[in-house]
Amino acid sequence: MNYTWYRGIVVGVDGSQESLSALNWATLTADRHGARLTVVAVHPVPPEAGPGTSSLIEDAREQARRAARAARDRLGGWRPGGRDVEVLVLPGNAARVLAELSNNENIVVVGRRGRGAFDRALLGSTSSALAAAAPGTVAVVPAGAATDDPRRIRVGAGSVDDPDALGTAFAEADARGCPLEVVHVTGTDPISSALLDMDPVAASWHEAAAADLADRLGRWSDKYPQVTYTVVIRRGDPVANLLHGLTRYDMLVVGGRSHSAVTGRLLRSVPEAVVRGAPCPVVVVHARRHLVA
Repeated sequence: MNYTWYRGIVVGVDGSQESLSALNWATLTADRHGARLTVVAVHPVPPEAGPGTSSLIEDAREQARRAARAARDRLGGWRPGGRDVEVLVLPGNAARVLAELSNNENIVVVGRRGRGAFDRALLGSTSSALAAAAPGTVAVVPAGAATDDPRRIRVGAGSVDDPDALGTAFAEADARGCPLEVVHVTGTDPISSALLDMDPVAASWHEAAAADLADRLGRWSDKYPQVTYTVVIRRGDPVANLLHGLTRYDMLVVGGRSHSAVTGRLLRSVPEAVVRGAPCPVVVVHARRHLVA
């Protein structure tokens, strides 16, 4: 039986080079999964009408239309996944509009600008807001990332496989024909880690973690027998371990739990941190997914 992981790929564009790179990644993803591609350009609307408001709205709308046309021109006659491309120009806040299009059956794709000080301080960036608060799966493609099939997919495996980051990673590795690296990080507290190293009984953490992972990996390996994978178990900071050695040619998959963007930044959640630090596309899985025939 053949399966597809996504029914639809939704990509946000604003005319920037970063958003066009996200479009490239989204187009290939639609092809790999036989999914429909929807291109969305969003223009802001002032909360209250006032002098000159109508002209500002029209300017913003026209800018969004130009972004939509640039995306359509970029695609040319390409029909990703063998389907017609839908192009939408919508009013509202970009992060909110795209989040509403994110659900269990869609993945929303956005670009991310560079990692300068201003970008790190920009609380309201669309990519960070979506990584924190979208109800479904979000892919963030940073500036400079490769947008063809990755050489390797790395997935962060938590203690509980919910949401289905592992399932997403296996499905992507199968669709793209690349190897999978499963990284499990435990013992982030340095004091607890030191005590574990000193206790010969507790020091068996590695074997216990490996046994726990084996059960969860087994069912996905049975579903995707063509996927080759390796398991890496480490102690330390999860963000540092997930980012270690990544290149622009990789893909990173992590699980996340939806919360406000402000809360995510205050808590320095793992998804928010890796989205800002990864040189490659990052897929953040918020929802438990269901394969569809």
